[in-house]
Amino acid sequence: MTSSGPIALFDSGEGGLTVLRQLLQRMPGEQFIYGADSGHFPYGEKSLQQVRDWFLAFLDFFIAQGARAVVIACNTATAAALQEAAARSPVPVIGVVEPAAERAAAISRNGSVGVLSTEATHRSGLYRSRLQAIRPQLTVISKPCPILVVMAENGQIDGVNVEDAVRACVEPVMDTGVDTIILGCTHFPHMRQVFNRVVDNRAAIVDPGEEIADRLMPLGFPKHGQTTRVKAWTTGNLERFLWVAERLCPGIPLEAHALHWKDGRVRDA
Repeated sequence: MTSSGPIALFDSGEGGLTVLRQLLQRMPGEQFIYGADSGHFPYGEKSLQQVRDWFLAFLDFFIAQGARAVVIACNTATAAALQEAAARSPVPVIGVVEPAAERAAAISRNGSVGVLSTEATHRSGLYRSRLQAIRPQLTVISKPCPILVVMAENGQIDGVNVEDAVRACVEPVMDTGVDTIILGCTHFPHMRQVFNRVVDNRAAIVDPGEEIADRLMPLGFPKHGQTTRVKAWTTGNLERFLWVAERLCPGIPLEAHALHWKDGRVRDA
């Protein structure tokens, strides 16, 4: 593992920016790169096999960029690819599910945890299996909320329509008696203020992005001074990626470039 390369983050689109924002706040001296497979968005509708193949191609790309660690800042890609990626990668690969599951299992008082996610993450059952591996008696209520993913990717993170959609996802889960909710898609923390209003202190909210820095910091990465920019790539429309990123996370210093798929690999334009 190189001691001076960047930390890479991956998502299907703009959701992983919530994790990047947390890392910039917690690890301001580090250098980061970001890859968005926006051309295949949304991952939640795809098969886990497809998502696995796409992420592994990005993993190869990140390693070629000199990354010294890779964060899968996407719950669906974590469910699909973490095990194989960790086995084949020469650098640490960290997913978002395990840190969130550990946090939720630790703080739930009544032993009932809700998970809001994409369809693919819901189908994978990964959160349920990890939560119950940590705390076997936990009750896990899982609900897919694909409309929220699309809204966030379109830059819609507040307002009446967003609040109505969040409420429609949250209330059926709250009605089961959960005291902890995991935001099991990295797009959802873009709507954190709306979630806070809707949940209204009836349950603790776990944001996986808040837990990731705790996994990276013990690895002892050296500081590089001030983070001046984050080099990013997208397989989707470059102008749209930057426009949405500025709406969702204003102030993140992104230098974005286009990527293209060719023969199952991602290539710099």
